[in-house]
Amino acid sequence: MLSLSIFSSSQRISVALYEGKLLKKFFEKIINGKQNDSIFLLINKVLNKKMNISNIFFSVGPGSFTALRALKAIAQAIAFSHKAKIINVTEFEIYLSCFENYKKNILVFYENFNNNFFYQLFKYKNKLYIPDSNFLVGDLEKLKKFINEESKKNEDFTLVSNSNKFFSSLNWGGKNKKKVFKPCAKRIANAVFSGYGQKNKSLIYHHTYYE
Repeated sequence: MLSLSIFSSSQRISVALYEGKLLKKFFEKIINGKQNDSIFLLINKVLNKKMNISNIFFSVGPGSFTALRALKAIAQAIAFSHKAKIINVTEFEIYLSCFENYKKNILVFYENFNNNFFYQLFKYKNKLYIPDSNFLVGDLEKLKKFINEESKKNEDFTLVSNSNKFFSSLNWGGKNKKKVFKPCAKRIANAVFSGYGQKNKSLIYHHTYYE
């Protein structure tokens, strides 16, 4: 059984092909934000006419509605031609699946296009992380305020992001209290294999992209 995993952001795109849970091919490219059509070139590197794809994985966000809608359309087109199932994870779950046998609370945050952040707190339950707060959007000061308030309730949680550059601004110290992971097609597949995948999730976006 072959599965195709697709990842796209304003900085990087990647695709991965799996046979079962075994990675067969992976391609990644750095982009300048105006080359999202390059994902077709990567997909063409992975697929050939003799292949029969059974599953397609991609993230439903939070993110830009336009970008998510384009990615969904690509996945639906491939799924239609291969009669494949579409299995989704959220962007947060990509980060959460990187933790194995780690039972502490986790706050995931990452920056969006308008100098705001998507962030949410999660707790460990039944071998998966589940939301322990609402999905939130705010600038750096709002994020810092939320972290300070949560740290008063629970000092034992870890901050997780896709970049080191904001940790110093957050004044977040302590050993093993911060982690950095870069989302990609392989990490999306890992999230699915870890139990976060669901069929045909709705896209998650926020109106700040249009403010």
